[in-house]
Amino acid sequence: MVSFDIHQNKDVRSTTRSAASAGNSARQGYVRPAAVAGTFYPADRTRLKQLINTQLDYGRALLKELAPQLPAGVPKAVIVPHAGYVYSGTTAALAYALLERGRGSVTRAVIVGPTHRVAVRGVACSTATAFATPLGEASVDVNAERRALGLAADEPLRSGMHAHPNVPDSALIVNDPTHAHEHAVEVQIPFLQTIFGPDLSIVPLNAGDASPEEVGDVLRSLWGGPETVIVISSDLSHYHPEAYARQLDDETIDNIAHLRLPIHPRRACGAYPINGLLDVLTRGLDSAKRETSRETADSSQENTATPTNPQFDLRLLCRSTSGDDGVVALAGKPRPAMDDPDEPVVGYASFAVWQSEATGNSTESASRTHVDNHVSNDSKQDSASRTSAEQVDEANRRTALLSLARAAIRQHLGLENDPSNSPEVIISSNPWLDEPGASFVTLTEHGQLRGCIGTLEAYRALGKDVADHAVDAAAHDPRFFPVSKDEYPLLHVEVSVLGKPSPLPVQSRTELEQTLRPGIDGLILTDRHGRRATFLPQVWEQLQVPHDFVSHLLAKAGIAPSYDWHDGEITCERYEVSAYAEH
Repeated sequence: MVSFDIHQNKDVRSTTRSAASAGNSARQGYVRPAAVAGTFYPADRTRLKQLINTQLDYGRALLKELAPQLPAGVPKAVIVPHAGYVYSGTTAALAYALLERGRGSVTRAVIVGPTHRVAVRGVACSTATAFATPLGEASVDVNAERRALGLAADEPLRSGMHAHPNVPDSALIVNDPTHAHEHAVEVQIPFLQTIFGPDLSIVPLNAGDASPEEVGDVLRSLWGGPETVIVISSDLSHYHPEAYARQLDDETIDNIAHLRLPIHPRRACGAYPINGLLDVLTRGLDSAKRETSRETADSSQENTATPTNPQFDLRLLCRSTSGDDGVVALAGKPRPAMDDPDEPVVGYASFAVWQSEATGNSTESASRTHVDNHVSNDSKQDSASRTSAEQVDEANRRTALLSLARAAIRQHLGLENDPSNSPEVIISSNPWLDEPGASFVTLTEHGQLRGCIGTLEAYRALGKDVADHAVDAAAHDPRFFPVSKDEYPLLHVEVSVLGKPSPLPVQSRTELEQTLRPGIDGLILTDRHGRRATFLPQVWEQLQVPHDFVSHLLAKAGIAPSYDWHDGEITCERYEVSAYAEH
């Protein structure tokens, strides 16, 4: 989708100068000049620095209030708006005040925005070796772009190129026209130059028509280690009356916070970049398609290997609209009063994502990417994965699902595999596996958990979901070493197909424990600070008393096991599972 909302800076009196001449550069190659200096932000270097510092001071003050509720350390990724600074700069500034923790350690920013003016299919980098702003030139990590495209180390980038078909991020392309006048990436660069200094390199990308997985694969290929931050550039709703816009934006914010894919472009102009990040948060960094070492090879800046199977913590920071005159509402706080509820406005929000190594054991298995965050508020309890599939004989369902999981693991391990029983053949022979579905695959060995990975909400075909989770349970569960070829015959496989979560209308812990159905209900708990966790129904086998079940789940969410509530402070959802285990 291409839109033409030029939501610019109110102050356009600054004299526009050619940003290509900003700073003295000895770099060779094309420098992409600033396209929106003087409109979205001041073109005068001094006035731009003053404005950014004022807004960062505002963000730092907000951070002092919000910091006790946030994880420590530098966020790995942020979602920030990209309108004129006088409209959305303060909303972005809170996220950048957080990223400022990484000054001295962060040396690269991967910036992904939408395509407002020139549509593309895929995710586009450019041939530029630097992007200029009034603060100077930000060098582009062209070597990382070459590797992501599958090019030789000395091969020049040419507009019109496509990634090599064998690379994991095959949706990556080179397209200069889509970058020429695009503001979504450009407006982030002066903030990044200010908080990280002149040595920062960038990877500027415009995400056009692309699936969440395609954008996610590009992000995975450029993810890097602690030296790299991911900046997703997006506004929210556009030009609705403010009273209605706030309602729409709060729904979108909730969907993002709960990792509900996909976000629609009508709700966020940067939906494609956002969906790519959410794909990473739900599917993780490891993929059978991804070459894990490629991004860290041959780069002086990429001196830390990409961590595998991390756990992510996504937090809303703040929200606002263009009608709020730069005043933002912190997460969990009410919005300011509206001057004119009927005024058309643009919505903004900032999020941050923290990444850590997933550690520890659990009575119930974890998703590869913080499954505790992947929940749904859909009030209907019927599952998208069980439409016409309910008509399939249960014995056939069991055979197909277990055979599919086994075949996927064999294929991954490189074991001898009957071509007539490959994952592709099993899926093609069972059309119901092409319907949307969410699953967990659990592996045990001699009665002990050996790996378990899954998701709570259907976002792709059930067959692909099961096959991918089977491989991830065998190879990518962070609690265990990968399954070896010799272990394969010892594995016991179980596939769980999940229904959609539905809200439980309970106000207290006592009501919850009285309502739960042991052995039937999977449970999701969410508190007002965004802490969430889930247990599958199978956990009832170890925790048969509702009070114990809830206590352990609270502990998993980082809440005191003895915590009691009476005012609906904890949101409760339940879901059912159809489990298919080997005898």
